[in-house]
Amino acid sequence: MLVTDGPGYRIIVGEDQLDLLRFDRALDEARRCATVDGEVAALETALGLYRGRVLPDSRSPVLTSAAAALEDRYLGARERLLELRLEQGRAHDAVTELLPLVAEHPLRESLSALLMVALYRVGRQADALRVYHDLRNLLAEQLGIDPSSAVNYRYQQILRNEPGLDRSPAAAHGPAAAQPPTPPPRSLPHDLPDFTGREAELTRLLAQASDAPDGGAAHPAVRIVTVDGMAGSGKTTLAVHAAHRLADRYPDGQVFLDLRGFSPHGPPLAPHEALGTLLRALGVPGDRLPDDPSDRVGLWRGMTADRRMLLLFDNAAASDQVRPLIPAGPDCLVLVTSRPSLAQLDGATALPLAPPPAADGLALLGRVLGHRRVAAEQEAAAELVALCGRLPLALRVVASRLTNRPQWSLAYLAGRLRDEATRLDELTVEHRSVRTALELSYAAMPAGHQELFRLLGAHPGTDVDGPAAAALAGLAPQTAEARLEDLLDARLLDQRTPGRYTFHPLVRALARDAAAHRPQAADEARRRLLDHYLTAAEDAAALVEPGRGPSRPAAEHRPPSAVPPPPHDAAAALAWFDAERANLLAVLGHAEESGADRHVARLSLTLAPCLHAGGHVEDELAVLRKAATAARRLGDPALERAALTGLAAPYGRLGRVAEGLECAREALSLSERTGDRAGAAHCLSRIGAFHNALGQYESAISALHRALVLLSRTDARTADENAVLASLAEAQAALGRHAEALQTSRLVILHSREAGDPHGEVTGLTGEATAYAAAGQLDMALDRLAEAAALARRTAAPDGLAPVLARYADVYRRQGRHREALHAGHAALHLLRRVRRPALTAAVHNVIGAVHRDRGEYQRGEGHHQTARRLALRAGLRRELALALDGIAHARAHGEGPHEAKEHEPRSAPAAPAARPRAHAGATQHPPH
Repeated sequence: MLVTDGPGYRIIVGEDQLDLLRFDRALDEARRCATVDGEVAALETALGLYRGRVLPDSRSPVLTSAAAALEDRYLGARERLLELRLEQGRAHDAVTELLPLVAEHPLRESLSALLMVALYRVGRQADALRVYHDLRNLLAEQLGIDPSSAVNYRYQQILRNEPGLDRSPAAAHGPAAAQPPTPPPRSLPHDLPDFTGREAELTRLLAQASDAPDGGAAHPAVRIVTVDGMAGSGKTTLAVHAAHRLADRYPDGQVFLDLRGFSPHGPPLAPHEALGTLLRALGVPGDRLPDDPSDRVGLWRGMTADRRMLLLFDNAAASDQVRPLIPAGPDCLVLVTSRPSLAQLDGATALPLAPPPAADGLALLGRVLGHRRVAAEQEAAAELVALCGRLPLALRVVASRLTNRPQWSLAYLAGRLRDEATRLDELTVEHRSVRTALELSYAAMPAGHQELFRLLGAHPGTDVDGPAAAALAGLAPQTAEARLEDLLDARLLDQRTPGRYTFHPLVRALARDAAAHRPQAADEARRRLLDHYLTAAEDAAALVEPGRGPSRPAAEHRPPSAVPPPPHDAAAALAWFDAERANLLAVLGHAEESGADRHVARLSLTLAPCLHAGGHVEDELAVLRKAATAARRLGDPALERAALTGLAAPYGRLGRVAEGLECAREALSLSERTGDRAGAAHCLSRIGAFHNALGQYESAISALHRALVLLSRTDARTADENAVLASLAEAQAALGRHAEALQTSRLVILHSREAGDPHGEVTGLTGEATAYAAAGQLDMALDRLAEAAALARRTAAPDGLAPVLARYADVYRRQGRHREALHAGHAALHLLRRVRRPALTAAVHNVIGAVHRDRGEYQRGEGHHQTARRLALRAGLRRELALALDGIAHARAHGEGPHEAKEHEPRSAPAAPAARPRAHAGATQHPPH
């Protein structure tokens, strides 16, 4: 019946006439049902009344809202009916209904969750997981949210293949559900009873595994510690030892997994395969493992989310291999061992593992062999540790061999290991081989890197920088540098200082063995390297000794493979020489062995002044001898003359005056025979300097004047002329010809400034100070010494400041400023400890002795004079010997009585001019304060 009601109409019907009322009664009945079948029947009755959406075209907000509420009640009823059908085991029916329903309502998460369960129960696990991923992507794209916790829980259940999803809840509580729990996995290898050393590393590792993560309790996260180092460095041993110490903190399991990153038994373990192993360890049957990689990762993370586990992943190849294996549980600990650094494993704490100290190596031998056996051969044991490069794997192989051969002494095995060519072959026992372990790292590198590694083995030196490696391998510098860094990351190279690369001793043996198998390539690489070092050394030497011409003839061109270093001044050049000195000497030795005489002569002549500037007088002497020998074999008188003239200088600095004078005279004879005026002048300059050292000043002046005349007829270098003038000024000052000495020194300063030669300028300023001091103008002398010291501060050689300090000490003594004189004198001696210059050292001791005598400290003064006497006797320095004997006599006369002092009066030595130490030109160091 339809009746009017206010402004509208109202229909009057009975309860059985309106389907909405019947729908509500059926839902109430379903809620009251005690059985599944009864609830299903009631819901089917209710849903059977549905004829489609109510008022779909209504424009009334009130009616539209009411219609939406009714639609939601309908969908709720359908969801409940589908849940019940799943409980009845009618999963196929549920899938048939759910597929179109989910397509119609894609954002209704509860429907997607039901469809996932239904698909899983009909054996379509992959489709069930795809429904989840589709829902997750849709929610992210349209709403920017993730699925609800209920949906995520269903997803995790499906990933874990939980048995409860396969049957109804009633069945799940029955007898069939009773299964024995899977015991926690415990697969750690055994700990070594003779674990030795590594206290610092173990302490740090245990600290990182502490229960309180660095981020604090508010943000707990899984703890990851990586232990990386070269093959055989003891990474696994340390990690296993630490894992056993920590095992009781992780009751849900301790799992060891070899990732086979570097293994002779097969390729690295793929993450998918590794996850399968880990999931099986947690009780997941093999036939229930998801095939999809992301699903397998999800299952692993879900199963570890609430567990407290320790996971030791051994021998990882790269971060990508480990990243999928990291568990989700914040209470888990992951230890990873690897050869390369796993820098891309976010959140990990790295523990680099270098070979242990020698003391730990000795202790390990003692633990394995017995301390008594090791103590009986301490030197041999220490040699074994050194020959093994302190590498734990090599030391254990050595210990095993000695255990298996009790008749062998430690010294006998050390003798077998001394030959680098066969050392790796000796470090093998049963299936354990140091060579194999190292070769696995080599084999993992790309072909270009392997070639560079082999050619580095052909390098005769100890380390290499980027330019040298580029020359050695014939590569562009950037390419060489990149490959060096890759070899460093692979632990095939070490780096002790930035930009320089070296080998571990056993890796060097592997590289040299690899180079020896390709001798032609190695020889070509060494030739390129020799060209590089020769060119680079000549360029750097030109900065150390301004005005110096190249040792290569003008017709020779720079080898195209040589890549010189970029020093920008003398200090940078000397720093390069200091870094490369061992390599340059090694390359020179190889060139000599291979008969490359012209390279030997040129490189030796290039190195000599730089070795002198660095204070390496013995090395300077050795290379110049090589140069002279090579020049004679070549039959090149010009090279031989240059070598002999250069050889005279270190002889002089070492106080071996007679040998130096002989070399200079032989060189002069060669120069005169070949008409080499410049060479003859250079030789006469050396001869004059030796006459000065012997106190034969008139002879020195004669030789030096001849040198100047010859230089005036040649295109002489400023440095050559300055050397002659500096020696001439020294002789003039010693003879009391102060005005001439002053004028000569000023010429040295003028020429040096014009040529930009700071070393020559320091020499001239020191000579000018000497002349002023000899003339009694002590304040003027100090002014010149201050200039010399300031200039010396800007140069880089260690012995150049010593002559300036020596002159300071003498001038201060003359002024009665004894404290300052002693300070300057001892500062000079401190510098001279780094170089061998006996003449200057004797002069400084004589000055210090005189200062102590002036202060009434006769015993101290005599001690310094005695030191000067010993130096002068060994070097044949007659002038300093006379000064030393005179000082001893004066000290004894005042301190012990004239009868004892008389014994030290000079008898055979000729009378010498008034004693003052001579200042010599040279490279410099820091000035006095």
